[in-house]
Amino acid sequence: MKIIAKVPTIWAGWVLARLFLIYLLVNETGPLGDVRYYLAGVYGDNPRDMTEYPQVGTWPSILLAWITGDDFEAYAIGFTAMVLLADGAFLALLLRHHRSNPGAYSAGWFWVFFGTAAGHVFAWRLDLYPALLVAGAGVLLATRPRLASALLAWATAAKLWPGVLAAGLVGRASSRDTWRRLAAFFGSLLALCLGVAAMTSVDRVLSPLTYQGERGLQIESLAATWFVYQAHRHPNVWAMGYAASKSYEISGPGVDTALAISTIATGAALVWIVGVAFVHFLRGFWSPHSTVVFFIAAILLLIATNKVFSPQYIVWLGPILAVALRSPVPKSPAGQRQRAADIKGVRTIMAVLAVGTAALGTVIYPYGYDYIWFYVGEDPNPVRALVLRNQLILVMAVLALYWHRLEYRAARAAHMSI
Repeated sequence: MKIIAKVPTIWAGWVLARLFLIYLLVNETGPLGDVRYYLAGVYGDNPRDMTEYPQVGTWPSILLAWITGDDFEAYAIGFTAMVLLADGAFLALLLRHHRSNPGAYSAGWFWVFFGTAAGHVFAWRLDLYPALLVAGAGVLLATRPRLASALLAWATAAKLWPGVLAAGLVGRASSRDTWRRLAAFFGSLLALCLGVAAMTSVDRVLSPLTYQGERGLQIESLAATWFVYQAHRHPNVWAMGYAASKSYEISGPGVDTALAISTIATGAALVWIVGVAFVHFLRGFWSPHSTVVFFIAAILLLIATNKVFSPQYIVWLGPILAVALRSPVPKSPAGQRQRAADIKGVRTIMAVLAVGTAALGTVIYPYGYDYIWFYVGEDPNPVRALVLRNQLILVMAVLALYWHRLEYRAARAAHMSI
């Protein structure tokens, strides 16, 4: 087993895993449609292309397009290479200081398997970049908290969803560090928004927000799971198709109710997120460890409760979970060592479930997607994969809440013992 805990072995595993990923990409090029759309956002004639994306989030695609020009083949190769470069750089970050931190090996292997399991949406979507920025924030929370806050602001400007994670920056009201972290976050976010408005227009800052309100119930969302399953048992009752929101949505009996329940569930998730910040604000006990786990729990709650779930959303989870796996388990006082064992156990289960969920996502998209929304009733296996994947997401969300509770109690015990 010692050979597994060696950096060269992990890098060899990464090379083999990514070669297999490239094999998958070459043999199924359907998901390249989004990459083509990214290029059209730079060189196309439609001014509305890519306006659903925050301007900051399109910077990697714009930069690459300046290098490759409007040649799609060159752009597609460049996009894949750019993702793999960022992927490899993140693995190198995870493996730093491995001699003094054995968790680096677990994090490295998790990242090797997760990236390939996530498949096409890992390599051919922009979602990896804000997820890596969130992970960078998680890494720096303990040593350079203001830079971590600035990275989180950058991620927010790139993809919106990381904005809710700013609640994790809140510590005790009387702590200067709390206000420094929040000032760094909001100051950086304001600077980025003003920069986008100056370079483009105020409308370009607001367009991603207005786009989100126009969306219906996406077929992959947890709220749609029962309806999609029933649609295959009872064809012609529910309709699935490509909507104006540029996603696949379902309509029919009960869908409006599901949308309302999803909205309430998302609201409840936001109440929990704000509640965690409020508790820290009044009582303190803030720690980098518990904040990283808070990020994980918040991401899973957003995915589980949202009316929208695109295949690439699972990529949001991988980098920050790798950071959590790399972090040492908080030391518990004598008599509370069971908590440390519980944290280790939950971390291991979460890693396995995340890789399995990502792999099921690849089975669903691109390989089984047409049999979910178009060839209704012809092949039940992709629908079964969808149901199982969504059940695993729900399980991970519950586990993440439990994990955060353990980390918060560990942080509180550490503060009380000082």
